[in-house]
Amino acid sequence: MVLTPTQATTYLEAAISIYSSISIFRTINYFRKPDSPSDNPNIPSLFAFGTLATLGNAIFAHGVFQRALSIAPLSPYRVALILLLQIASHTLWSWAQRTVSPNQFTRAMSKDTPKFLVTTGPYAYVRNPFYTAYLMTYAATAVLAGRRVDYLLLGCFYVCYYLVSLSEQRKFERSEVRGEYERFRRSRARFFVGDF
Repeated sequence: MVLTPTQATTYLEAAISIYSSISIFRTINYFRKPDSPSDNPNIPSLFAFGTLATLGNAIFAHGVFQRALSIAPLSPYRVALILLLQIASHTLWSWAQRTVSPNQFTRAMSKDTPKFLVTTGPYAYVRNPFYTAYLMTYAATAVLAGRRVDYLLLGCFYVCYYLVSLSEQRKFERSEVRGEYERFRRSRARFFVGDF
């Protein structure tokens, strides 16, 4: 069977989306554990987040496989949007990772109190570039799979990262850098535009 260029691009997009979803799981190893065991994330929150991530990625993977095996290829516009989101996601994640490498962050939902604030690199534009990158990957996968459940799942991930970012915000508001953080918070978007 000879694939048309559009079909071949669809298969390539499916492979990229599956790789990107798996790579999100692997990035947890980049962040360090808190210094004190009492600052580790609480188990119910971690379990809820892990369950959503596992089930969500399984649903996305199912949608991606359905798309890859279907005879209906993606339109060039959808292919362009998916590629743009994936490239932007990986670029933003790598930029944020390079920016914070000297002072590696603790894992999300940890209860430690921040001692410093990063305001350079992508942090000059958004407060949570790692979460923004993850959301762009999930958005690309939802556009690729194209089912209602995938867009609903994208909304669930957005709400989840929004709540996690609020918990991070509260940590900064009770830290020694709260004044600097308040200026930082007012001048940067949470994920994309404004406080949304």
